[in-house]
Amino acid sequence: MDKRSLLAIAVTFMVLILWQTLYLGPKQEKKTAEIDRKEEYARLDSLAGQEARGVGKKEVKSYRVGVTGGGVEKSEAEKAGEKSNFFDAEDAAEKVTLKVTTEVMEITLRSMGGEIGGVKLFNYRTETGEPVELIPEGKRGGVAVELKKGERTETFGGANFSVTVDGGRIDADRRINLVKGKEKVVILFRSEIGKGDYLEKRFVFFREGYEYSFSLKIDREGSVKEADRYAVAWNCGLAVTEENEKWDKQGFASLGKVGGEFYKEGLGHFDDGKHEEQSGQVLWAGARTKYFLSALIEDNPSSATLELRGNEEDSKVGYAIVYPFRGDPRKVEHSYRGYIGPLDMDELEKFDVGLEQSVDLGWLRFLSVFALKSMMFFRRFIPNYGWIIILMSVITKIVFYRLTHKSFKSMKDMQKLQPKIKELQNKYKDNKEELNKRTMKLYKEAGVNPLGGCLPLIFQMPVFIALFGALRNTIELRNAPFMLWINDLSSPDALFNFGFTVPFLGDSFHLLPILMGGAMVLQSKLGGSPAGGSAPPGQTKMMTTMMPILFTFMFYGMPSGLVLYWIVNNILTILQQYYAHRQSEKEDAQIEGAQTG
Repeated sequence: MDKRSLLAIAVTFMVLILWQTLYLGPKQEKKTAEIDRKEEYARLDSLAGQEARGVGKKEVKSYRVGVTGGGVEKSEAEKAGEKSNFFDAEDAAEKVTLKVTTEVMEITLRSMGGEIGGVKLFNYRTETGEPVELIPEGKRGGVAVELKKGERTETFGGANFSVTVDGGRIDADRRINLVKGKEKVVILFRSEIGKGDYLEKRFVFFREGYEYSFSLKIDREGSVKEADRYAVAWNCGLAVTEENEKWDKQGFASLGKVGGEFYKEGLGHFDDGKHEEQSGQVLWAGARTKYFLSALIEDNPSSATLELRGNEEDSKVGYAIVYPFRGDPRKVEHSYRGYIGPLDMDELEKFDVGLEQSVDLGWLRFLSVFALKSMMFFRRFIPNYGWIIILMSVITKIVFYRLTHKSFKSMKDMQKLQPKIKELQNKYKDNKEELNKRTMKLYKEAGVNPLGGCLPLIFQMPVFIALFGALRNTIELRNAPFMLWINDLSSPDALFNFGFTVPFLGDSFHLLPILMGGAMVLQSKLGGSPAGGSAPPGQTKMMTTMMPILFTFMFYGMPSGLVLYWIVNNILTILQQYYAHRQSEKEDAQIEGAQTG
C-alpha cells in the first residue's frame, strides 16, 4: 500500500478518534492554583482555625452531615426535624411559600431554609410544551448556607425563617408579579439561630432578565462561634430538561473560576461522591446542564475555597464557596450577583468575569465562538437556523474553493502518472529505497503534490470540529426546527422510531447520515478517491467503500445540523468536482489537438 493510501486511512481514523473523543466529552485536565495564592489562603485559614479552636473547646454532641457530590446529605436526626448543634433557630409563626413571576421565569422560595425551591423558564419548553423546570422535583437547597467545623457540615434547611417582602412582614403564601411599574422585589429571610446569633438572606429579583442579587449576613456572638467556616452552596442540583436524558447528562458539570483559572468537572468525575477543591480568590461558582446554568458571582471576591460537587449516581451537580471565619469576626457579610437561566453567550458575557466559559464549545473554542457568533448574526436576517447552516456550508466551500480545485487537479495528474508509477513499481520491486527516490523524482518533474488530494479534508477539519462545538451545546439551536422531519437541529434527526433498540443505531432511524453516505459514494464514483488515484485499483475500491461507511456510522448519532452542513458540503464538492473534470477534459483535448495538428 503506497504512502498516500496510508495517509488517507490515517486521516480517516484520526477523524473518527477525535470525533468519538469529542462526542464523549473530553475531561478537562485538573489545574493547580498558583502557589502564592495557596500560601496566602493557608495563612488566613490557619489564623481562622486558631481563633475557632480558642472558643470551641466544649464538647459538642455527635451530629454529622456528610457532604456528598451534589450537595449535603442530611442525617436521620435532621430528617426527623431536629435542630443543628451550631444553631437553635426559633421557628417563624408560619411556613411561607413565595412565587415571584418575572417576564422570563417563575422563582419559588420557601421560608424553610430561606432557599430557592423552584425555577420555571417561560421561554424554554419541554417536549410536552410545559415551561422548563430547573430544580429537580422534591429537592431543596438552592442558594443554601452551611456551617462547618472540621469535617462536620450542617445546614439551615430545617430552620423556618421569618419573611419580609419590600419591608413588610409576610405570614402567608404569596404570589408576586413583576410588571411594568414594579421593576423589582426585595425578599428578606431572617432567623435567630441562637442567643445573639442571626442569619439574614436577602434576595432581589428583577422584572427583566435572569440575573438576581443575593446577600448574606451572619451575626456571630453565641454558639455559632464554634464553627470555623461557612459556605454558600447550591445543594439541590439541576433537573434533566431534555427528552434525550443521556445527551443532557453529558453536559452536566460543576464549574467555577478561581483567580485566572477556569475549573470544570463533568458528572462522570463524581462517581465516588467526593468533591474537588480549589483555593484562592473565587470569582464565581456554578453548576450547569447541557443548556442551563446556575451561578453565583461574588461582588468583592476574597480568598476562599471553591468546592466542585457532584454525585453521578443521583445525577446531581452543585457547588459551594467556602470561607473561613478569619480573626473571629462578630459579623460576616457577602453580596453576590446570581444567574439562573440559559447558557446564552451574550447574556453571560455581560457579567465580564468569564462566565461565558460555562458554554462548552470544545477544543477549538475560539473557532467555535466565531462560528456561533456568525450564526447569531445571520439569524437577524434569516429566521431558520437550517438555512443558516446551509449558508455557512456554502461560505466554507467558497473559502476553500481554490484549495479544493487544486486537489482535484492533483488527483487528476496523479491518475495520468499511474502508467509510469506502475513501471517504476515493477522495475524496482525489490529495492524500496530506490523506488521511493524515483517516485518522488517523478512527482517533482510532473509538478504533482502527492498530498494534494488529502489537503482539503485536513484543512477543513478545524472548521468541522468548531462547528461541532457550536452546534451540540448552544441554547440557540435547542429544539430549533428546519423542515420536514428535522425538528431539532441540535439532536439527531429521527425519521421514525424502531420501537426497540438496534445495536449501533439506537431506537430510531436517522435519514440524514444515510443521505450523507450516499453523497460520499457518488463523490468517489466521480473520481474523488481518498488516495487521489495513486493506489492500486483494489485498494482504491476498498477506500471508496470504507470511508462512506465509516463516516455514516460516525455521523449517525451527531446533531442533525452538523450532518446537514456536511451533506451540503459534499453536494457542493460533487458539483465542483464535475466542473473541474470537465475543464480538465477540455484542456486535455486542446493539448491533444495541438499535438496532432
